[in-house]
Amino acid sequence: MYKKVLILFSLLMPITVLADETDDLINNAQQIFEATRIVCSGISDEIGKVANISKANTAVTAVGTVAAGGALAVGIAKSNEEKEIEKLIDEMCKSGGCTAEGVEAMSDEQFLLQVLQPMARIAELQQLQQKIDKSKKLGNWRTGLMAGTIGTNLASAIMSGINIDQSDLIQHISACNEMVKTIPNIEYELKKAGIGPMHTPVVKQLSNVRTWCDQININDIEKIEKRMKAVMGTSIAGGAIGIVGVGTSAAANSDKYMGLKNKTLLSEEDKKKEHALNTTANVMAGANTVAGAVETGLNISLITLTKKLMEQANRCEEVLQ
Repeated sequence: MYKKVLILFSLLMPITVLADETDDLINNAQQIFEATRIVCSGISDEIGKVANISKANTAVTAVGTVAAGGALAVGIAKSNEEKEIEKLIDEMCKSGGCTAEGVEAMSDEQFLLQVLQPMARIAELQQLQQKIDKSKKLGNWRTGLMAGTIGTNLASAIMSGINIDQSDLIQHISACNEMVKTIPNIEYELKKAGIGPMHTPVVKQLSNVRTWCDQININDIEKIEKRMKAVMGTSIAGGAIGIVGVGTSAAANSDKYMGLKNKTLLSEEDKKKEHALNTTANVMAGANTVAGAVETGLNISLITLTKKLMEQANRCEEVLQ
């Protein structure tokens, strides 16, 4: 009888040991799944913050681009008006009434009364004054629009600076990736022990985690940092261009070049300087338009990249629930 008990015990002992090993493997698998869930959770929220800043930055740079483009268009219109003004002044002064010697000591009122004799010139004066007023208004618009680009470039640079340092997100994703790398080992052990999805749901859960969480790539985060650096650099350059452009535009629109009397007394050197100031202001507006377009393009590419990362992170967190 004693021998029979020993034989039965010796037959049952391997089964008991095997059952213990199976339980241990399943417990290990569940612990790895739980640890991965803890480590990989919250990545989507962090990426979402980056995405929101990129969207806001895109809107800001788009406004700046439109403003810079508007400044360029207005500046070109102003330059065209200036050509017409110069042509009218040349025609009105053909008789010699606009010489510096004849006009220098006159008040504005005397200038209007005496230089514009005979009365037939009053219509020309009115046309000239209207064009000067229009040119002055266009110059003010150009200056104002370029001043607006300084603000948008500053805002863009600040927002880009917030997104440049993604070291915390990189560490988070790196830790998640390291946890995912441990899954194939436990999967091998489970398969070797003959444990499949029908035995425990953790087998399928681990498979899903490996499939979806492994797609989140640190390289994509590093791309975000590089593009944000590019956006910030372009924004700073655009702001500097805007500052120069505002000063140049304001100088071209000063009373020295826009007053009716002063305009008729401009020397050839002053006329060239006025033309140069207007041309430079327009070039600055054009450069700012290009910078704004580059910033907007970079931000749009960031939105696309963060959208991809958000989808991956969301899917990863879904399978970790």
